[in-house]
Amino acid sequence: GYVRLMIKHVTVAIALFAAPVTALSGCANQAADNPSTSTTSGSASSAQTLKTQLKTADGETVADATIDFTSGYATVTVETTGTRILSPGLHGLHIHAVGTCDGDFASAGDHFQAPGHTGEPASGDLPSLLVRSDGAGKLVATSDGFTEDQLKGPDGSAILLHADATSDQRLA
Repeated sequence: GYVRLMIKHVTVAIALFAAPVTALSGCANQAADNPSTSTTSGSASSAQTLKTQLKTADGETVADATIDFTSGYATVTVETTGTRILSPGLHGLHIHAVGTCDGDFASAGDHFQAPGHTGEPASGDLPSLLVRSDGAGKLVATSDGFTEDQLKGPDGSAILLHADATSDQRLA
């Protein structure tokens, strides 16, 4: 089963990467407080950035997430907001295949798999976020498993933070 908001053992949903929209939208199809997509031009390449907030089923923000796309790679940064909602330890972090996060977040579907990719780990699998005893945590990881266009495809996508490192209990 899935865990809903409970102190120290929470299910957190996150914002969605919507297909026809260039900005991110928040959980339950509501706009995030400061969703943005920005383009920065450089001499050799251009970069796209997606920003959003991970929220509990009750709408409380627990982390900020940014995905920067540069030179064929995605750099994913997730940092807690210091709310002490997340329990200390490892929390699984994945991009899921459907851009919705209703109720217990089961609506986000399975882990994202880029077209033509069938192996493990899934394209949307990311390293776990380690949360300290004070509730703070930050993860920076790079991937070539997906592109911005794939995340904003017909079904969109969602990034979810799980109750722990090994289960699929969805926190945010």
